[in-house]
Amino acid sequence: MKKLYILVAALAWAATSFAQQNPVFNQYIFNPMTVNPAYAGSKQWTNVNTMYATQWVGMDGAPQTLSVSIEGPVLESMGLGLQYVNDRIGAQTQQGLYGNYAYRLKLNEKWRLSLGLAVGISYFTLDGTQLQSDTDGDPAVPVNKVNTLRFDPKTGIFVYSDRFYAGLSVTDLLGNLIDSPDGLVNKQERHYYLTAGYVFDIGKDVKIKPSFMIREDFAALTNIDVSTFALFRETFWIGATYRFGADIMANPTLDNSLRKRDALVFMTEWNITKYLMVGYAYTYSLTALSNFSGHEITLDYTLSKKVDSRMSTPRFF
Repeated sequence: MKKLYILVAALAWAATSFAQQNPVFNQYIFNPMTVNPAYAGSKQWTNVNTMYATQWVGMDGAPQTLSVSIEGPVLESMGLGLQYVNDRIGAQTQQGLYGNYAYRLKLNEKWRLSLGLAVGISYFTLDGTQLQSDTDGDPAVPVNKVNTLRFDPKTGIFVYSDRFYAGLSVTDLLGNLIDSPDGLVNKQERHYYLTAGYVFDIGKDVKIKPSFMIREDFAALTNIDVSTFALFRETFWIGATYRFGADIMANPTLDNSLRKRDALVFMTEWNITKYLMVGYAYTYSLTALSNFSGHEITLDYTLSKKVDSRMSTPRFF
């Protein structure tokens, strides 16, 4: 019964605190394709990225997420990407595979607008052997593993120059229309992501990059990230994100007694070489889960071949 209580508590907290069912990555700031397919190919370099995140370390059934992606240009006006995600929380696992397509429009010499679409599938598994119940034969608790396969498209837009970016994306496009046939896997809600950031100089060797992200599903609290990063000698990033929930468009039936503070995230990224970057993020919860920290590691490798283009490569996002 203890395992079941922990699973239910973790799932409930994830749904209310993060205002979403989708995996939460902290270092999306350096790989926006994680949340927006329109980002694919915008750097005009081919990038291979791996991220692994674990939340609330020490809690049974805590979320663990792995993402592996590759994205880059195939033409000056076209980008492609491929992403695999494995997200596990308690007894439930979601594996997703997505193909990303982005088409870029030249607005002027400095600005580009990218339109993106991702087509993918999500494979959900609920392992009943990890669940316990006080009632024998409880239909809500499966005896073995149950699986559900879903078509899972995404879309987005991304506008950028060499110093500014903004994006709007929608994931789980069919989420509100598809129910699990057996009722054992939760119905996915459509999720909306709004991001923006700007890079400006402070002196010769220091750049500052403030940014924000808003996650919304119009059901739970709106989830907001406010971040600031500093780049030293175009080699070493250091910064922090304040993540909190805001009662902006939440479902009126949501328990308003929920705390709206969420977490502080401290991050660093190191450009070891021109092509290799490694990053780390530490999450400190500002809620009742403050005894359980989170960790995230990312590794990014850039292939050296560059397509011919007069557009300067966006180097800071």
